[in-house]
Amino acid sequence: MKNKEMKVKAMSMAVAMSMVVGLCPSTIFAATGSQTAKDGTYTKTAHVTRTEDDSDDEWEEYDVEVSLKVEDGKFSEITVTPKEGYDEGNAKYLNKAYSKSKGFKTKLEGQAATEDTINSWDTVSGATRTSDAIKKAALEAIQSAPVAGETVTIDTAKLESAIAAAEKLTESDYTADSWSAMQTKLNAAKAALKAKESQSAVDTAADELNTAVKALKKAEVAKETYVLMNIPYSEFYAADQVAGADSVSSATKAKTRSTLAAGSYHVNSDGTDITGITYPVKISDASVLKNYTQITDDSKLSITVNMKGKETTTEYNGKDALFESASYSYYILSETPSYYKEATVNADGSLSFSEVKGATAQKLSDASIDFTTDTKYGDYELDVNGLPKTVNTVYGVVISTKEGDNYGLRHLENIWKKTKLAWSTGFVTTSHGNTLNSKDYEKMMGQTINKITYYTDNGIYEIDADQYVPVKFNGTIAAENADVESGKVNVTVEGLPGDYQAEYTVEGLEDVQVKDGVLTYKTKGAEIGKYTLKVSDKSGKYADLTTDFELTTEAVPVVFNNESAALVAAEGYAAEDVTSYVKKIKSVTVDGTEYAATGKRAVKIIKEDGTIDTTAAPFKDAENGHGFKISVKATGYAKDYEFTYTLSQESEYTYAYVGLSWAEYWAAENVQAAGNTSSSDAKDSKGESDKGAFDTVTRATVNHGLHRGSFQCNAVIKAENGKEYAVEYWTDGTTAVLTDGSKITFNRGEITEESGATTKMTEYDVLGLKYVPVKVKTSDLDALKASYRVIENGSELAGGYSEKNLVSYTGLVANVTENTNGLKTATKNEDGSFSFSARVNHGSESGIKDQALKTAPTAEEAGLKVKEASGSYGEFLRVDLTGNYGDLGSNLQTVTWTYYGDDSTYTNAKATYGTKFAADNWMHKAMGIQLGLTDSLRCKLPEGTDGTGYWTITLTALGYNDVTYKFQATEENIVKASEDKTITTTNLEAAIAKAEALKEAEYTAESWASMQMELQEAKDELKNPKTQATVDEAVSHLNAAIEALVKIEEPAAVDTSSLEKVISDAAALKEADYTVDSWKALQSALTDAKSALNAKESQEKVDKATDALNAAIKALVKNGNQAGSQNGSATPTVTKKAGTTTNGSASKGTSGSKAAKTGDPANVLGLLGLAFSSLGAGVGGFAWKRKRK
Repeated sequence: MKNKEMKVKAMSMAVAMSMVVGLCPSTIFAATGSQTAKDGTYTKTAHVTRTEDDSDDEWEEYDVEVSLKVEDGKFSEITVTPKEGYDEGNAKYLNKAYSKSKGFKTKLEGQAATEDTINSWDTVSGATRTSDAIKKAALEAIQSAPVAGETVTIDTAKLESAIAAAEKLTESDYTADSWSAMQTKLNAAKAALKAKESQSAVDTAADELNTAVKALKKAEVAKETYVLMNIPYSEFYAADQVAGADSVSSATKAKTRSTLAAGSYHVNSDGTDITGITYPVKISDASVLKNYTQITDDSKLSITVNMKGKETTTEYNGKDALFESASYSYYILSETPSYYKEATVNADGSLSFSEVKGATAQKLSDASIDFTTDTKYGDYELDVNGLPKTVNTVYGVVISTKEGDNYGLRHLENIWKKTKLAWSTGFVTTSHGNTLNSKDYEKMMGQTINKITYYTDNGIYEIDADQYVPVKFNGTIAAENADVESGKVNVTVEGLPGDYQAEYTVEGLEDVQVKDGVLTYKTKGAEIGKYTLKVSDKSGKYADLTTDFELTTEAVPVVFNNESAALVAAEGYAAEDVTSYVKKIKSVTVDGTEYAATGKRAVKIIKEDGTIDTTAAPFKDAENGHGFKISVKATGYAKDYEFTYTLSQESEYTYAYVGLSWAEYWAAENVQAAGNTSSSDAKDSKGESDKGAFDTVTRATVNHGLHRGSFQCNAVIKAENGKEYAVEYWTDGTTAVLTDGSKITFNRGEITEESGATTKMTEYDVLGLKYVPVKVKTSDLDALKASYRVIENGSELAGGYSEKNLVSYTGLVANVTENTNGLKTATKNEDGSFSFSARVNHGSESGIKDQALKTAPTAEEAGLKVKEASGSYGEFLRVDLTGNYGDLGSNLQTVTWTYYGDDSTYTNAKATYGTKFAADNWMHKAMGIQLGLTDSLRCKLPEGTDGTGYWTITLTALGYNDVTYKFQATEENIVKASEDKTITTTNLEAAIAKAEALKEAEYTAESWASMQMELQEAKDELKNPKTQATVDEAVSHLNAAIEALVKIEEPAAVDTSSLEKVISDAAALKEADYTVDSWKALQSALTDAKSALNAKESQEKVDKATDALNAAIKALVKNGNQAGSQNGSATPTVTKKAGTTTNGSASKGTSGSKAAKTGDPANVLGLLGLAFSSLGAGVGGFAWKRKRK
């Protein structure tokens, strides 16, 4: 019965709940269990709480915020952020629970966005409390999410009300900090209203905004304050008794909105005006400011202008935003300015401004002015000389006259470049398309300027003057061109005032007179050219009138030589006539388009030497063989000179090797700090100055690696005698061949020239690469050669010094073509300098004659190894190639590193870095290629990265295809700053002691010298150890050099007894008994035998000498006999020792004559001699056998 009642009650409850839910205004079902949450972001916070079990652990309680981003029904992003109470001591627990292998983010990102997924995550051992809090916050967050697919109605009335209330408030009523905080919450509220992610998010945004509004603090209104204020020109100058000074109207709308108008402001954002001046102002009652626009530190303004085809965007922040704002806009200053105007509130509520206060005008006694009535910027121009260089901004200028009038000048129309002043009085009415304002300056004509006052950011300056402003009038003057030999020029003068006392002058001509419209002059000494006729008023009251004319000749002193593509002297003329003609060229017309030869927009078609500039615009993209019709206008020449120029094959490109600095090479290669030559005073971990950008690599060392810089680099040894020795290659470890072909001997810093003169090295510079394949316009080749070392095709390439795996090279022949791998293009700039393009990386040729492009070894073949972090060379990351590296190392030029962060697909590069030899890259004779990356101006990791992740290195080498190796760097490979400064040198001391205990006599000279170099470097390191890594590197190098020592070959006995016997027998013979020829042959063989006996080089050579001398004895011819004879001959022969052949191997018989009989006294003596000589052989005769230690 009870069970039945329970069922009825349960059903009643369900029905009741259903009815209640049906009455709710919105239907939001939280995602629970296996229900998938709706796409959106859900955030909750939980507290990491200590328990009694944590009494032994040192950590503090703190909050964690968990944010779950759901996309397509899955957790696409999980973020755990530590909040209040967190310190670094909690980091290991947070990381373990959050992002390590078992962390919440690691396990659940990408999983289904359900409550069950979160519950499936097990807390992480060793971070239990943090795991519990993360899980709790995550569950609350997912439970706040609506179920995907359910209809959700979100009530935003509360949020809309909060936003409306906040937007009614006025910024100036509150403190800056509290207003900024409220604005942040207002922006967040607007974003939440737009997103409507969840009711929770909407309600939270409303609550936070209301809280921020309540927290607003009322600003205290200062009675007195100082501001920067926009003041219209007329009101700024009013205190100087200046009438007028309207705003500037502009047709060139870019300049008014650029830095050219610094010190001014404008109201119109379209750039059609300059309204006035931005200047410090004292406000006695700050309450009046409420009527005007306030600019604050949060104000921002972006202005984009296009000037001369170049678009530039400038950001104006804070007070700088006054530049484009309403008149009387202001910015409150935190400090009292040193100079200011004081504002007064008039009865009608408007403002008026006093003279400048707080600063006394400084007289510039050394300043001067240049005045002219002939200017395109107005009717008059006055240039000031001597304005202090400390002046950055000119706010305004007032010109005062003796007659008591003052004239205010405005930016751009009247003031530009700080020292240039101009104004119109109604005769020149436009400038650069702008209508000039003349009504405010007409009265100045006929007055005398006595003072110019400058209002600047550096104070007020006054310049005294005494400059009469001559009266202008509507008069004109014109003069026609004339033949120089005619002696007369037609002149027209109109509109001279009645009291104008005309006086005519032409500088450069004598006896000038004007009568009845004709100007006459003395023809003797008159030259062709441009002249200026000036009409002056003798009384000085009126302004001058001027006009230009030319005195000409019909003759043309030049002809065009198509072969040399140049203007040359015509028949009867000399080279100086050509030079004079070229200087007078006004314009050149090419195929109907005229190009000015002088001025800002000049295009130089004909160069000073008369040659055609084939790089000029008309010829740039033309094909060879194209014909151009050219017409030349020159001052003083009545006829234009016309000719046809045919572009010849010679104007094509030339290909060569060029030596480039590091900055020039990397400038176009899209690497960090490309083209930057900045150096750094900071030292790397090896104590070397390698932390700059692409500056020269400098060393003060005399250590053994010096010669390796000459393989592919331009290397220079600087010396105390002031000389620089440019190294080409090394013939051995101490002899360098210089680029001029001479040699020096280098021994641990001491330099000996071929003359015997000696000096000491001061430093060693690695300037850049010496063999960069380059394509350059043939016409620019000479200019390139004047500034760079150029190795033309057919020239020799040489570099390096052979030692073990590294092989030097000489005799290679340059053969650069358009298909050479790594080809750059050299472009001559307008100033004569050169720039170099990015290299072309897919060339099919080596750039070396008769040598195919080589293929670099694979990473495995090269023995690529990412080194454990050490920093022994100053690097923070290092890769070594220790396999098949010798030839690649000898030809290695550059290494490019590309960092991909955690992108294992190597798709999106985060940064690319270029390197320098010696600073980053190195190679060792036996220990491989060592490629490092230095923390420097040329290599800064992207923010938020530590260098771990995926990398590539791309190697370029002379005669090789480029090769790219991929690898991954872990924390174990990245050098980090170490707090442990202890350096242990025990192993280094032991290695040094071991090396010093060895005996030089036991090893070959070459291997001993190599070991001594490593020993000296080890001693240097021991004397001044830099880091543990550099100490360990020195140990490794010294031990390797000891292991590489080569033992001198052990001696092997050489038997010289037979040789000694036959020498003795030969010496006993008498010359008189034999013919001259046979005796001469014997003596020659005897000399060789004695040399072999002294040298004891080998058994083979001793035996050969024995045989030769025996043969010579046998061949002796007795006087009176035709030939020698065995029978009855007195010429003995010597039998070599039994059991020995000429090559020292055992034999069964003897050589030479029959064996002597036993008992023969001569034979007994011979045997005694043999025994004695055998003993001597044991002492003095050795052959050498190589043996390695």
